[in-house]
Amino acid sequence: MNLRRAGLVAAAATAAILLWRLRPGSAGEGDAPVGDEPRVVARLATWAPSRPLSRAGRLAGYVWAAPLTAAGLLLGALSGSRPQVRDGVLLFTEARGLGGRMLRWRGFGAATLGHAVITARVPTERLLRHELVHVRQAERWGPLFVPLYVAGLLRYGYRRNPFERAAYAAAAPGSDVA
Repeated sequence: MNLRRAGLVAAAATAAILLWRLRPGSAGEGDAPVGDEPRVVARLATWAPSRPLSRAGRLAGYVWAAPLTAAGLLLGALSGSRPQVRDGVLLFTEARGLGGRMLRWRGFGAATLGHAVITARVPTERLLRHELVHVRQAERWGPLFVPLYVAGLLRYGYRRNPFERAAYAAAAPGSDVA
């Protein structure tokens, strides 16, 4: 798929999500109780994929998430920090520059795009576990991850986004997801 077609698909998906989100009678952020969500959303909120076990599976994950990783590398380059490899991802810690300002402006401790994790400070083990769940989600969903994540944001807000709920649950003390 060429870049122009990908942009058109992304714009159409965004428009469809916004139209769905803004339809008459739709619940606003914080209005829809979690118990009334569709079963697929509830399952997604508990699904924290594990790291692929085989070399072929890991390679497929890197390839499938490559478009997101490219965007993450750009944000990482704008962070003014030097990357290090940790747990199979490029970790940009203590982001400064534009990347760091964007994180702090939104009040986030980190952002993950594909296999690139950008943090505003040195990450705790809990924060890193949270972000690694997003890496694994990106490996499974590939280029579809961003539109699905944005749809979750628009429909449920940040804390109730099923992708975030899964990551927070996996990072909770006592969780056995790595």
